[in-house]
Amino acid sequence: MRRVLVLVALLAVSACSSSPDVVTVGAEPATDRPPTTDPATTDPQTNNPDTGTLDWSSCSGTAGQLMELECATLTVPLDHDAPPGDTIDIAVARAATADPDRRIGSLVFNPGGPGGSGIEFLTSVAAVVPPAIAERFDLVSFDPRGVGASTAIDCNLDFDDDVALLEAGDDTGWETLVAESEARSDSCTADSRALQPYVGTNNAARDLDVLRDALGDGQLSYVGFSYGTRLGATYAELFPERVRALVLDGAVKPTDDLALLGIEQGFDAALESFAATCDADADCPLADVGPTLDVVAGLTAAIAERGSLPTDDGDRVLTQGELQLSMIAALYSTQLWPVLADALFAADAQQDATLLQVLADTYLGRQSDGSYDNSQFAGFAINCADDPARPPVDEVRTQAELAATGSEYFGEFLRASTGCIGASDPIDPIAIGPADGAAPILVIGTTGDPATPYDWAVEMAELLSSGVLFTVEAEGHTAFLSVPCVDGVVTDYLVDLELPDDGSSCAAEASADVFSPAGEGELEQLIALFDCLRDNGLDLPEMTVGDLLSDPNGELFLDLLDPTDPAFAQAALACQDLIPGF
Repeated sequence: MRRVLVLVALLAVSACSSSPDVVTVGAEPATDRPPTTDPATTDPQTNNPDTGTLDWSSCSGTAGQLMELECATLTVPLDHDAPPGDTIDIAVARAATADPDRRIGSLVFNPGGPGGSGIEFLTSVAAVVPPAIAERFDLVSFDPRGVGASTAIDCNLDFDDDVALLEAGDDTGWETLVAESEARSDSCTADSRALQPYVGTNNAARDLDVLRDALGDGQLSYVGFSYGTRLGATYAELFPERVRALVLDGAVKPTDDLALLGIEQGFDAALESFAATCDADADCPLADVGPTLDVVAGLTAAIAERGSLPTDDGDRVLTQGELQLSMIAALYSTQLWPVLADALFAADAQQDATLLQVLADTYLGRQSDGSYDNSQFAGFAINCADDPARPPVDEVRTQAELAATGSEYFGEFLRASTGCIGASDPIDPIAIGPADGAAPILVIGTTGDPATPYDWAVEMAELLSSGVLFTVEAEGHTAFLSVPCVDGVVTDYLVDLELPDDGSSCAAEASADVFSPAGEGELEQLIALFDCLRDNGLDLPEMTVGDLLSDPNGELFLDLLDPTDPAFAQAALACQDLIPGF
């Protein structure tokens, strides 16, 4: 979760782009670019003349224009084993390098999930990719099949006040969850139900190979975060000879057993690390009301007694399940630890759970109009398409209970997992293997990763014949673009194919202060900047931390800030001390 870094970068880009001397990523939009690596020896498994081509045009919307993104639609077979036949669309975006003469090729990103939108991700991170990479590659991402702007799973979803928890021994509650799970696809369109068996990672990897070919690259250069490591490793297993460079950051355990992914989690350790860091820092908002874990326990007890906590929206309340989910969401990144501390303080001392609600909303994909994106359901469908097993209901409950007993703080949340109950039967379970013959693959593991524990990266590197493990001693989920010492390692590998020694490591800056003094945090400084811009003549609304968190891709900024407006340039100059990188 890189949204704080992204928001800072977008402000800097917006301000600096008002100057004619500044060149941003993709300053020269590409048209058709020739391949820059040797062509593949075989075609990407499609005989349909309507598939596998890209017709680029400027992305619609201010965000795409600011980031100089181009968009295209890639048509691929619904069933790669039976082309020609039914096809689906894959939405693709790219930020073309500003230096095409030095271009190595395309660098494809997957942000994880599963169910995450690659296009939204690229809109966010194109501005913060190290220049040494952005100058040598077109930055490319896509919405995997079933997700976002691609041919998507379309269901009527409403997660508000509906994050399930289950107490030990609650047979009636379990039966209710099973019934709801068995009916979970009922709200989906008929086309979406037909699509679900085909959204697994094997097919996504085949789509990725069609994309590689359409981009004109003989071999794939790729960065995958979290679930994206699963996709990258599967690609390497299916197409080992087409691997140029794969960065697998925050590796998912290499298994086709979905239950194991729920049992082996690191959120308890992350919560305790957050609490210890907060309790040791006088600048943490909970310093006067803590200890932190006592505050969490107190809020849990308060919701158990009252049923919910109020927010600033009279129509919404925070439930027990949303409290647990809000903490899980914030533990993905140390950049969100101060937000979690503020949220817990407000809920405890002021009886205002608004910020906790916002954190839960960001995890669930809630939109500004109150609807939800399809990331949660798409993730369920993808995971279950990968899993070959459909165990009986009693066994699913046993697996959930095993996960719950291993967690002190999130047991009721984990106990409510119903696995793949209600999913379509698997037709193409994930291909997991050593990817014999692939070029060296860089596997990055972070020691304090709550979502993909470090041991999973060790397992991934050991499984892959050409896997090279790089360890990052830090807290948070994934490391590239968030832990500075990693950026150079990844740059050397992607650009020059220079790998670190297997088993080498780096550490996050020991001096980094997670909890800044009041008014000096990154989000607080962004709010101060908005206040300054408004005071200097721009028509801007008052902003809150919740507003910023609800805008993960910076679209709100780009709607409100027009770098071509002379009034913006004048206000930016007046507020330049508050603009990072100005």
